[in-house]
Amino acid sequence: MDFEKLSDRLKGFLQASQTIAVRDGNPQVTPEHFLKALLDDPEGLAAGLIGRAGGDAKVALTGTDAALAKLPKVSGSGATQPQMTPGLSRVLDQAEQVAKKAGDSFVTVERALQALAMTKEGDTANILKDAGVTPQSL
Repeated sequence: MDFEKLSDRLKGFLQASQTIAVRDGNPQVTPEHFLKALLDDPEGLAAGLIGRAGGDAKVALTGTDAALAKLPKVSGSGATQPQMTPGLSRVLDQAEQVAKKAGDSFVTVERALQALAMTKEGDTANILKDAGVTPQSL
């Protein structure tokens, strides 16, 4: 994954996902943290994309919160800066591949959301499916 290919906005969402992991005491940043950051966007880009694809962003947010609640937590002296999981790296790589196929030179939020809907990593694909969206509809 070439981080220089990520749009500035997407880099901001990755940073927000790390902040969520720190706040929740999770030792790793997962695809679910990334989806949570996208859904928490006050501008509502991901929520709008889900809505236009026929899904329900509130259902996706509820499912994401439930998945995050199940993740392990670390506190005290064992708490360190969370690291990105290999699963999230694969999601970002998938998003880069989707962007290339579409002829895009940068990986955007739209492509990242598609990759989250396609991945076998974590629960994001099931969360989005339960919310009524598929990679194709996105």
